[in-house]
Amino acid sequence: MSMLSDRRLGWVAAALAVLVVAAVVVGVIRPGGATVQAATPGDDTIAVTGVGTADATPDTLTVDFTVHVTRGSVQEALDAQAAAVRRLLDSLRASGVPRQRTQTTDLALDRHYDEHGNVTGYDANETVRAKVRPLAHAGRAISNAATSAGNAVAVGSLAFDLGDDTDVVKSARDNAFGDAQDRARQYASLSGRGLGRVEKVTEVVDAPAQPLDFYQQDALRSSAAASGKAVQLRPGQQTLTVRVNVTWALA
Repeated sequence: MSMLSDRRLGWVAAALAVLVVAAVVVGVIRPGGATVQAATPGDDTIAVTGVGTADATPDTLTVDFTVHVTRGSVQEALDAQAAAVRRLLDSLRASGVPRQRTQTTDLALDRHYDEHGNVTGYDANETVRAKVRPLAHAGRAISNAATSAGNAVAVGSLAFDLGDDTDVVKSARDNAFGDAQDRARQYASLSGRGLGRVEKVTEVVDAPAQPLDFYQQDALRSSAAASGKAVQLRPGQQTLTVRVNVTWALA
């Protein structure tokens, strides 16, 4: 065979290879010569947002206790503040609130002025946040803590919460996915299609704590100031919301 023939055979083989590669890139060759174009990722899908809620009774109360003392010198103010905080923490521990459920959230030391602007002493402040549970003990715990250091302790913000929201999240998630599926089926039916497999799922859980309003907090402060009386608490119900974004392939 001549050198020219060898070159022609090489060109033919190269051309066939190019055609095969092109066929693979363009589509899949089916029996009979028909081809199906490869679908672009994300085509033929439907994305829907579902919302589900579930209610539960709070089992935890988060309380901020602020300790405030005024003394003539910096060291005296710091020492008095430390002593008052120790009495507060001891009271909470005696009421069933261990140290690991307490946390200092604010600490301040400021000059104390009279009406003429003269420095007369120093104000020391520390805020301790405590998680109190079970709620059956919360009223007594607040009363005891508020009176643990004379008039140095004030009850600040309070909020109900769930210590373990596993079951209520599952319930809200079921409701959210069911809502998304109902919406997706309706849209698929309106477009003359069916639902295929789930392509993607993302969720957002919204479980805000329930702060007590101004009047409830004011009543708690007044009740806590009354020695020997447990404050009255009404936890009510907490609503947890799950928002789920689901993408289905259309059949």
